[in-house]
Amino acid sequence: MSILRDAHDIVINACEFTSNNINLSISNGIDVLLSTSTPEAAVDAGERDYDPRCYPGTREQYINDITSWATSNHSDQLPIYWMKGPAGVGKSTIAQTCAKAMKDSGHLGAAFFFSVNGRRKDSTRFFPTLAYQLATALPDYRKIVDDRVHNDKTPVTKTMSSQFESLIVEPLQALREQGIELRRRPIIVDGLDECESQDAQAEIIRLIATSAQAKLTPFCWAIFSRAEPHIASTFALAHVSPLCQVVYLPISRDTDKDVELYLRGGFKSMLQRRNIMLSSPWPAEEDIKKLVGAAAGLFAYAATVLRFIDKHSIAGFQETLQAVLDVIAKPGFHPLPVFSNLDNLYTLVLKRVPSDILRTMKVLLCWMSLHDWDNRHLNVALVSNLTGISEAAFKSICHYLQAVVAYQEPSQSVREFAATVNLARPYYHQDSSFELNASLISQLLEIHGTIAFLHKSFLEYLRDSTRSSAFYPQSSDIIRQVWDCQYQQHVRYASGYVIEGLRLKLAARTASSSTLLSWPQGSEFVDSFLALFAMQYSTINTRFLWTMAGFPDPLASVREPDHRKTLIAEGMVYGLGQLDYSSECIQIMEGTIFGCISLEKYDKFDSAHFQARLKKAEKAGLIKAFHLRFPSVLASMINLYSRHKPGTSHALYKVGRGEKSVILYWKLNAKKRYLHQFRTVDYERAIQIYEAEIFRIWDESWVPPS
Repeated sequence: MSILRDAHDIVINACEFTSNNINLSISNGIDVLLSTSTPEAAVDAGERDYDPRCYPGTREQYINDITSWATSNHSDQLPIYWMKGPAGVGKSTIAQTCAKAMKDSGHLGAAFFFSVNGRRKDSTRFFPTLAYQLATALPDYRKIVDDRVHNDKTPVTKTMSSQFESLIVEPLQALREQGIELRRRPIIVDGLDECESQDAQAEIIRLIATSAQAKLTPFCWAIFSRAEPHIASTFALAHVSPLCQVVYLPISRDTDKDVELYLRGGFKSMLQRRNIMLSSPWPAEEDIKKLVGAAAGLFAYAATVLRFIDKHSIAGFQETLQAVLDVIAKPGFHPLPVFSNLDNLYTLVLKRVPSDILRTMKVLLCWMSLHDWDNRHLNVALVSNLTGISEAAFKSICHYLQAVVAYQEPSQSVREFAATVNLARPYYHQDSSFELNASLISQLLEIHGTIAFLHKSFLEYLRDSTRSSAFYPQSSDIIRQVWDCQYQQHVRYASGYVIEGLRLKLAARTASSSTLLSWPQGSEFVDSFLALFAMQYSTINTRFLWTMAGFPDPLASVREPDHRKTLIAEGMVYGLGQLDYSSECIQIMEGTIFGCISLEKYDKFDSAHFQARLKKAEKAGLIKAFHLRFPSVLASMINLYSRHKPGTSHALYKVGRGEKSVILYWKLNAKKRYLHQFRTVDYERAIQIYEAEIFRIWDESWVPPS
């Protein structure tokens, strides 16, 4: 969304919007807590109804050890239990099984199952979610939290340490002051490595350890994660390590019997759900043994096999199973032999996609693998309308990839908007009371649902060319295809609009916004937003832009997007005024977007990297130095203003050609530690405003001079 995204790109980058705004009209503190929590992260959440559990009789030793530790009343028990292990060994299934058993027995305090998908990766919702779950289980605690949040709603929006202190530690202290002591209760935290940032992962561990060391809460904490270096180093800290019981869950053939039970149970369930009785056992005993051997201790392999076969009808079960067995019989060489059979299975899944949608599948997987870098779920409405994938093609691909990707159907329909908007009119022609806020943007982008990888191991397979081979989705050829698709979509959108003042309107030949989209929703309200959002995003998708800059003859590939219409569309999508994000501040006015990395955020900014990328883009012809041709008085004023000062550097570029171009200006002051820049369709007005308002622009209440 920002023109300074990650502090090194020169254009706005956006994909996901999450609204953390508090509805101040809610009078009940518990309801405020619920609005900032993640109910889908709970052990019994409906969204997680089909997440794998340990099949009865499997992983019994681990389950017994954890439940015994969690429910013990002995004071000598360590307060933190860390189960670590590589992807695919079954950590989450153990966590789910333990949490469910403890909830059923009345011992569970709370549980949070992190995931790269949706809101379950959001660290800011972690402690509010735990607090809400505790409030539903502990009436005395609930009353205190309810009163506190009712009187002061701000704690739910503060830092994690403040949330932990105000929502959990302080209410528990208040209970103790009332003479109410709570018994030891376990809190389950699964998939910590799938939390949105490494810093947040480490901070969660430190906060838990600090509270455990000081005995601020009656909780014991079971944490399940990969042994990522930053997680391992945090657990190894001097004040953390003595508090932890660490168990390693390895990839081991010792789990073969558990994998076998899991497979047998899965195949039995397939038949039972279809009410099918067979006269002889299926699969055959020798086939089960082959599958167990191929799994080599990886539950992820067994789970993928079951999903792959389960998507077929009974008539296709044996044929699909035989295809898996054929791959097992002829395993290919891989430098990591423990994953070779899993890789072969993933390759088999991809090979069975029909040739008529194979190219489209590669485009989709390329887009997904490139945009999953910050652990976000992907909005189908954006992906499809950026790449030109129709609803029929998308759902066909998802059908064949059920074993490896998850398509989440939309949770709401357009009818839910009908009470507050006119569905027949574009979103930018609604009544004056209409507001396009972050929450509504998120809902609109999710109108066709979301898509995500089912397991990290498949994403890692795709990103490693030695493993995915012919299906490697980040090759230059496939990236070119993706960019070509995006460019064609951009041309379609840009040609569907004309500029009127500093706004866009549908061209006379464009019957409706729906006609511009590859997957329209059907109402002008929704489709007008999707079209403008996709148009501006197709140009400013920086990852592809910079990748293309490394290709031979990049101008021939990138061609010429309409940067002017893109800039105007951005203002219409995000609205006028200030947008404030973790790494930068943005101020939008009609025809111009200002961006700032200020003093307090400058430490994370790599100025050398920023300037190197600009030079790379200039060398590739993506941007060109812009030379002023204003009247002499104005030119002299600007030249005087633009002279180099110690510690200051700046540049002026033209992005695009002719009537499709915009002007890019940036100024870096290393001494005062800030970066300012703007993109504009009217440089003369923008530079005058910038010069006069240079430090006032970033105030939330700033209004452009008339």
